[in-house]
Amino acid sequence: RPDFLFSFYNQSTSTADKQLNMTMTVWKAIRSISRSNKSNRLIAIAAILLAKGLVITLAVSIHMYCQILNSDSRLHGHYQTTFSPSVMACVRNISDEQCQIYPCEQRSNGDGAMEEISSPDPYFGYAGHFVYRDRNITKPLPQTLGDTGWDSGCILSDEYKFVFVHVLKSGGTAVKKFIKDSLCGPDDSECAHVPETLVRAEGCIKAIKYHQSYFHFSFVRSPFSRLYSAYSMMDGFPPLNGIRGRPPTRDYSFSDFVLSPNKRELHTSMWPGHYDAQQDMLFSEEACPMFDFLGRVEYFDEDMRRILNHLNATKMLDYLDSIGGKIMPANSWGADKKKSIDGGLRKEYSSPQVMQRVASNYRRDFDLLGYNPHEVPQN
Repeated sequence: RPDFLFSFYNQSTSTADKQLNMTMTVWKAIRSISRSNKSNRLIAIAAILLAKGLVITLAVSIHMYCQILNSDSRLHGHYQTTFSPSVMACVRNISDEQCQIYPCEQRSNGDGAMEEISSPDPYFGYAGHFVYRDRNITKPLPQTLGDTGWDSGCILSDEYKFVFVHVLKSGGTAVKKFIKDSLCGPDDSECAHVPETLVRAEGCIKAIKYHQSYFHFSFVRSPFSRLYSAYSMMDGFPPLNGIRGRPPTRDYSFSDFVLSPNKRELHTSMWPGHYDAQQDMLFSEEACPMFDFLGRVEYFDEDMRRILNHLNATKMLDYLDSIGGKIMPANSWGADKKKSIDGGLRKEYSSPQVMQRVASNYRRDFDLLGYNPHEVPQN
């Protein structure tokens, strides 16, 4: 009886004990049968041998099933994909205009008010959740801002009333390409042939400050994978006095990049914004968010669809459906380097010192965004 085995299994303390206990229980039952009917002893012996193998196999299968049921359903330390969409990231002031995040959802009485709930995730953060602010909290200017053009600036649409903020090395190029292709067509590289009210590049200060009522969104990723992506990008930005044709990463390992950051400028001309903390581009110094939703690179297509549904951006949704619901990544400098990793990203973080340094240097990213600082993504 599966219900009996499942119940019996959960009462035991360890996997080994559970397998042994269930095996012994079935063994004793069959031996009891064999003793009561000696004429069937040979059949009972065969049944015992078969039962031992089946029960051990069943125990292993139940163990795997229980682990799935009892896990928090996170993939590589990121948000689970099955959290309730009603759970939001609420923001309140606690002291000196300092902002604090807490999980919340609308009250069931229908008055529209929000109430705090217990965290659905031990690493609850802003990524993957819509933001709800107290009325006295406005969207601040972040500590670091991108350029003013299509490369790293903000993208604004008056028609759909959104502002996209580009966080470097977090899927921003792919988001902009999708916006351009869906609203302007694949042949209009900078949307020069559509009305500016439909979509345009805008300086982030102006876009955020003068369009507070618009829906502000961005994308983020695990600090572990983002930093390696920035390191890989070095090969596209060699130092000004470097050896022509010699990739900077050949003389400067990822471990060096993490543990000796003061030497980065000697090996690359890349702008430091590519490896600065993501929170610098999304929060004020008081940890107040300037966005209404943070998508996750790890769940790119899923979160983009949630954004478009919220905006009721029918034209963009139609285009997403026309390409099969999958947004192609926009490979930038370092794509070939990342593809050549032997053993996956975790091999690059095999040194505890490297992993601990990244977790320490980007602690605010892990805390605010909701990523696990103790687990490196596989890819």
